Amino acid sequence: MSDYQATGENRTIFQRKNKAISLALKIAVLVILTLVSLTVYKLGFDSENEVICTECDSYGALEPAFTSSLDKILYNREYKQSIIDKLAGAIQIPTEIFDDSPEPSPDVQLWQNFQKLHDYLEQQFPELYAEVDVEKVGGYGLLYTWKGLNSTLKPLVLMAHQDVVPVEPSTVDLWTHPPFSGFYNETEDLIYGRGACDTKPLVISHLEAVELLIKDGFKPQRTVLISLGCDEEAAGACAAKLAEHIEKKYGRDSVYAILDEGGGVLEENGSYFALPMTAEKGYLDAEITLFTPGGHSSVPPDHTSIGILSEFMVDLEKDIYETHVGEHNPALDMLKCLTKFGAIKNKDLERHLLNSASKKKLAEALDAEPVYKYLFKTSQALDIISGGIKANALPESVSVLLNNRIDIQSSVNETAERILGHIRATADKFDLGIEIMIGRDAKEGEVQVIKPTTPNGHFIFKLMDPLEPAPVSPTLGSEIWKILAGTTVSTYKTKAFGGKHSDVYLTPGMGGGNTDTKSYWNLTKNIYRYGGALALPGSNEHTVDEKNSGASLVSGVAFMYQFIPNVDIYSTEA
Repeated sequence: MSDYQATGENRTIFQRKNKAISLALKIAVLVILTLVSLTVYKLGFDSENEVICTECDSYGALEPAFTSSLDKILYNREYKQSIIDKLAGAIQIPTEIFDDSPEPSPDVQLWQNFQKLHDYLEQQFPELYAEVDVEKVGGYGLLYTWKGLNSTLKPLVLMAHQDVVPVEPSTVDLWTHPPFSGFYNETEDLIYGRGACDTKPLVISHLEAVELLIKDGFKPQRTVLISLGCDEEAAGACAAKLAEHIEKKYGRDSVYAILDEGGGVLEENGSYFALPMTAEKGYLDAEITLFTPGGHSSVPPDHTSIGILSEFMVDLEKDIYETHVGEHNPALDMLKCLTKFGAIKNKDLERHLLNSASKKKLAEALDAEPVYKYLFKTSQALDIISGGIKANALPESVSVLLNNRIDIQSSVNETAERILGHIRATADKFDLGIEIMIGRDAKEGEVQVIKPTTPNGHFIFKLMDPLEPAPVSPTLGSEIWKILAGTTVSTYKTKAFGGKHSDVYLTPGMGGGNTDTKSYWNLTKNIYRYGGALALPGSNEHTVDEKNSGASLVSGVAFMYQFIPNVDIYSTEA
């Protein structure tokens, strides 16, 4: 048995997520930089309005099942301004969440802002609040239940999160417009502010689509749940409580499908690339702390704890994860497809992709491109280091935080074992002990002794927030995937962008970060991180001048307005 075994009990829903990669970096193809795409489908029309998939299956462009307000959503300038105003108002409420935010409480200013947002949403969506059941879960999580006429059908779940990452105070003056102004520049069609991209537009599009459907008289057969977490940018504990609440009410495997934040639709060279994320990488924060005897720095040992840990870090970084490009890796097919359709313009990579026998050269070509190589390997990053308190005192402890995003073909256990191997080598060289602790809040005594402490000291290897790679959601042959694809084609080819000169591509993807869906795996295998909205390159999520476009907001509402009835009408599965 291994020294560390990742079990279901060890996996925790509390984890950090860094999504600071800007959409500006995704301009070549949105999925490449933060998502792992699995297959690419070209969705084009033949004379009979069928969607032809050049690589995989065929999909029909779904005729929208309900269209009463669709033209108004897409083409009415006054309506567009009204939903921009709704988003701007939501941005003006600073629902910042921090890694060390206190537990939900009405007495804390931070959480009072969430209550202000709740009051604002109730004011902006009166028809929805009059029609659906609204519950607070986990303090400030919101669960909307729009009851369907057929209680035997599994509900559809739409997810988003209310919270936003904090604005760094020293950067406020760098913003073109104040970070919580919700300023809209009509000439640029840009909405500025923290949360303008991540992810208040999704909150608004979910609620707005249901508000309009209710006004237009649509009665769902299948219950629709809107689940809005309140701390996705920190821990996701709020979403975990929402998921637990839903499972308690409906049971395991009780949901038809889930949509959450993730991939969008990118326009590139006159074509549209729709990028639903069908899986996510795993996650592990590893904190390695070395304790050694103290003393006066005038009589130091040959290696202080800082020097020993530094040697460990150098050896670890030299041991780079291998790039695997075997045929079993679906990302390989994705790269071939995107190259074929002109979304990737890299002659060296293209040459090796087409030469299927040259895996070694392809791996080398991938390793030369940071935006591609992590489609095929686990990432490791030494992010935080601390140790020592005085110039003339030997450091008695020093620690480093190692962040890992785990490849879909790997596991928490494999990643932990690899790190432990380097700790062992360092401990053996310097005659040190090793202990393992699992959990960010592990207490003394909750340790596994790998090697007893010696007079020279010992390592503590703490594994925090372990999360296995997400299960891959179904695509080919899946009813919900066909509905998702058909609704996307209807939105971007036949409705929002008119003529039939553009091609629409659909590529399932995998996230390099993690969303609140990590807590919902028990509810369904049909999890798609996709809002159907047009992506804005350069949206600057998590940084200065975060922004989004009015076109993105409109297209997201239009997609959801069609998707909910399409699921109702075109689904046959209970």
